[in-house]
Amino acid sequence: MTRRIGAFVCAVLVTYLAGSALSTQMILQEVASFGVPVDFATRIAATLHDLAGLAVTYLPIIAIASLVAYPVTALVLRFVPGPRAVAYAIGGAAALFALHSLMFAVLGMHPLPATRTGLGMALQAAAGAIGGWTFAAVARPRSSGASDST
Repeated sequence: MTRRIGAFVCAVLVTYLAGSALSTQMILQEVASFGVPVDFATRIAATLHDLAGLAVTYLPIIAIASLVAYPVTALVLRFVPGPRAVAYAIGGAAALFALHSLMFAVLGMHPLPATRTGLGMALQAAAGAIGGWTFAAVARPRSSGASDST
């Protein structure tokens, strides 16, 4: 149980770090497309600023989406055997895609501006996939006799 909790926390943090950083870079690329110079130092500073600023909003909702996705993935794996890492990556990607789709449906806007485009949504789903893969890797059973449904 402790291993799964640690894996969950690790996966949520990885998802958040990837999702936030990718969102920041998407926005900065849009700014650069207007002819505004965006150097590497600005990209790093903006990424760190967003990581700190989004922690109170985006991090908790990623945790909630993951709290739904990972048990559902474990349940699916009980009935449809397959590679755990792939299953959790798909679950994580689906969680973030559903999260942003639901926020848009409820709020009528994209709270994370990068998700206004298909590429932005795909990158957020990719962040979820990386987090899901991380969960599978960290929570993997210790031995071949352990349960494979985590």
